[in-house]
Amino acid sequence: MTPLTWSNALTSWQLSPWDGLVVLLAVAYLAGLLRYRRVGRWPVRRSVAFLGGLFALVLAVNSAIGVYSEALTWVHMVQHLVLIMAVPILLIVGRPLELWVTGGGTSASGRLESALRSRTVNALTHPATSFVYYTAVLVVTHLTVFAQLRLEHEWLRHFEIVLYLTSGYLLFLPVLGSEPLRWRRFPHPLRVVLLMAGMLPDTLVGVVLMMSPSPIAPGYRLARPDWGPTLLDDQHLAGAIMWFFGDATMAVLALITVGVWLRSRGPEAGFGTWLESARRSALAQTASGTAPGLRDSADVDADERALADYNAMLARLHQGTGSHQGTEVHRDEGQQAPDGSTDEAARATPPSGEDSTRETPHDRPERESG
Repeated sequence: MTPLTWSNALTSWQLSPWDGLVVLLAVAYLAGLLRYRRVGRWPVRRSVAFLGGLFALVLAVNSAIGVYSEALTWVHMVQHLVLIMAVPILLIVGRPLELWVTGGGTSASGRLESALRSRTVNALTHPATSFVYYTAVLVVTHLTVFAQLRLEHEWLRHFEIVLYLTSGYLLFLPVLGSEPLRWRRFPHPLRVVLLMAGMLPDTLVGVVLMMSPSPIAPGYRLARPDWGPTLLDDQHLAGAIMWFFGDATMAVLALITVGVWLRSRGPEAGFGTWLESARRSALAQTASGTAPGLRDSADVDADERALADYNAMLARLHQGTGSHQGTEVHRDEGQQAPDGSTDEAARATPPSGEDSTRETPHDRPERESG
């Protein structure tokens, strides 16, 4: 194999079984664009993003990245990042599912939308399921015997690409929240949490590859070019690429999500519709049932009637607190004091500052004269 130079990087290309899938997806997307013209005008940026995702897939498997990925570990890691992050993100931004749902015929769109809302799809696209799947793919393909076996079996290399594409696609679906799925309105705070959690497996794999004292996939020695770095140095470089660029991608997406979160309103700005419902119910109970706006509103913060009821509730609470602080407690005559005595007995008891032994005119006996 010739040394990897800038010239060879631009001129080294190969055919791949994935080329057929790229052509099929491109034709299906363009057909969806033609059908969508009956409904409206599809944004150009979405088409550019989707086609850009397909082009990134071609680069990952057909260009010098795919050619040299079997000889250099760090090049394989670059291919990995393109397949698990760049390609899925661009495809999701292109919104192919929304295009096919809204641009198809009435019956076809209904069937597709029903399939996307099914329990099976909901379970597969659940953020927790996606995170577990993403973590498992990273750990298994890099830190287990799978890394060695894929060098010995051609079909495992293609299966690895399937794992990368599907795990990345499922992880970023709720984060980008643009497709007509159950988790389209996943709360923005939880999207940030999911991205921060996604940095954990990236960091784990990167650090282990960087700190490992021995090669995890010794089979790379068979294809190791004599002009490249040593096997262990190559692995350490691959770990550094995984750690830095994987976490950097997650961090950039998290910052973008925070920006969108700060500008958003409604349930997505909080922790979801279930928490918004609990908050609305609690406010309505605090208002003693006299605030239908708080009880019936879908968004307390955006509904004027709910805000009016909320302000009235605060005013009543403030008045109640003020009247409680400005009044004194008086007991009726004959009412018992805390020690069990009556008010008359309390009034008969002299103040603590007076001499209780002093005689009054009524109590003083008459003196006999003479």
